[in-house]
Amino acid sequence: MKHRFFRTSMGISAVLGDEQGIFAVLLPADYDTSRQRVAQTWPHSVEEPTLAEELVARVVDFLSGKDVDIPLDLVNTSVCTPFQLRVLVAERSIPRGMTASYTWLARRAGTKAVRAAGSALARNPFPIVVPCHRAIRSDRTLGNYQGGTPMKRRLLEMEGVRFDPDGRVSVDFFLP
Repeated sequence: MKHRFFRTSMGISAVLGDEQGIFAVLLPADYDTSRQRVAQTWPHSVEEPTLAEELVARVVDFLSGKDVDIPLDLVNTSVCTPFQLRVLVAERSIPRGMTASYTWLARRAGTKAVRAAGSALARNPFPIVVPCHRAIRSDRTLGNYQGGTPMKRRLLEMEGVRFDPDGRVSVDFFLP
């Protein structure tokens, strides 16, 4: 297993993979936290500074506010269950600058199991590639996020999503 750390406008991120592809993208954090995450999860991983150059460039651009597409074929989705992959593909269909409820997401993935869809999204190994920050609660509150609620809000605001005075996503930016 190999990893690569890279600087983004939001902190230090990382990708992990091998000759079969990228198996994980880590959300940005401070340097020590990012190094600790890699060391705890993949203790035998070796740093490879040129790993996944195209993917890294697109993630950096996305996190700097650019409207970029990050194709799913830049990562190895074999680490996902078939159900999780359906949920991740459904999540990718939410347009930039919009949000959708977990109920909407479950329906789009072909299931009525809203909690299971939310759990599959919570285990998303490819945040940013699969923009899981766009899934929110039906009451338009943000809900949980791997990188924390402040990062979720920051990503949504970066995409142009607006919030009402109560901190809920404005109706104009929500697919019910």
